[in-house]
Amino acid sequence: MRNRWIHILLLGTFGLAPLSAQIELSGSADFELAAGGEDSRFVTNEINNEFRRPHLSIRELNLFLFSDLGNNFSFTGRLQWDIWGSGRLNPLRITLAALSWEAGRVGLTVGRFVNPFGLYPRRQLSSTGSFINAPLAYGYFINISDTRGFWPAAGTVGQYGREDVGLTMNYFGGYVTGGLFNWVIIPQGMDVALAVTNAAPASQQDYTNLQNLGATLRLGFQPAIFWQQGISVSHGSFMRRATVNTNFDRFEKYRQTLLGTDIVFAFSYFELSGELLYALWDVPASDNNGFQIAPDGNPEQYRLTNWSAYLDARIELPFWPGSYMAGRYERMVFDRFTPPAGSSLVSTNPWDDSLIRYSFALGYRLARPVLLKFAFSEQIYDDRTLRRDDWTLRLVLNVSL
Repeated sequence: MRNRWIHILLLGTFGLAPLSAQIELSGSADFELAAGGEDSRFVTNEINNEFRRPHLSIRELNLFLFSDLGNNFSFTGRLQWDIWGSGRLNPLRITLAALSWEAGRVGLTVGRFVNPFGLYPRRQLSSTGSFINAPLAYGYFINISDTRGFWPAAGTVGQYGREDVGLTMNYFGGYVTGGLFNWVIIPQGMDVALAVTNAAPASQQDYTNLQNLGATLRLGFQPAIFWQQGISVSHGSFMRRATVNTNFDRFEKYRQTLLGTDIVFAFSYFELSGELLYALWDVPASDNNGFQIAPDGNPEQYRLTNWSAYLDARIELPFWPGSYMAGRYERMVFDRFTPPAGSSLVSTNPWDDSLIRYSFALGYRLARPVLLKFAFSEQIYDDRTLRRDDWTLRLVLNVSL
């Protein structure tokens, strides 16, 4: 079915000459030279361990489509080809497919669209972000599984796309599926976005096989010309049916609540931006022998919390037009929890490993559509016995057409 839609999109793009005046095409390509420490893994630093030594790759290819359908309707699409997870090129997929209607300050969108929660989803493309790695809240996989709940083995074993490696606080792809309502309350002053989706923001599934539901609300406002602020809240189910949980029902009742605020200060050649996210998880719990079972025969329910924040500082060099320098400080913290009496998970407290990440980046625009970016990152864990060698060094050439 996916291949059929890809063929239809390509046919509409290239095969129907009368539509050519109504369709706008653009694209981008990212070529990468990357290396990482011996403990590199996609779920911790976005470099697959198999490719941790210096190597060249095609990081990502994109085809963007915009079509004005008339009567205030438009269609936006994105075809994406990337090396996420395995380090090898994945099959071509439809990342973005959204039908929108706009009238004045009000807009409605259905399909798969950019997640309105937070700041990073709007800056995820290589051409728009200062760094290469996603922030920890979006790119670091934690001990929450969408099939097992709280599972200490998640995030420490397995490979993304093939095995259960847990979830991120907010989906690193930056997209959700459902419906979106936008309202510009005050032009250049205040706007609100409300999305009803098929899962909570942590879900990485295009579709789920449970009756999951999620809602996200973001209020954005601009107190001053140099200051933009956003406040986001989301609540919804995130689990899915799989072989490991077929003996139990009503996994829709396990939910994630996500709160966040994002900020941008921009003046002249300098910009300061960042996000703070706080997550509350109501989840079952599993160890290597299966679910922790309550006296009523159902999985024991745990309440877990964690938070993550990052702050980016970027300066464009006035004596070297087209260039910039940037630094990022990040923190992710996992709180302690109260396990039920007799739980085998009592030794895993806090419920994951807190850490700090430092990043540094340089960028230079070689030509209007060509951007060269260099970035380095290092992670330090609160538990100093975890001496993981998971630094990253990346050089990306982005070409936008």
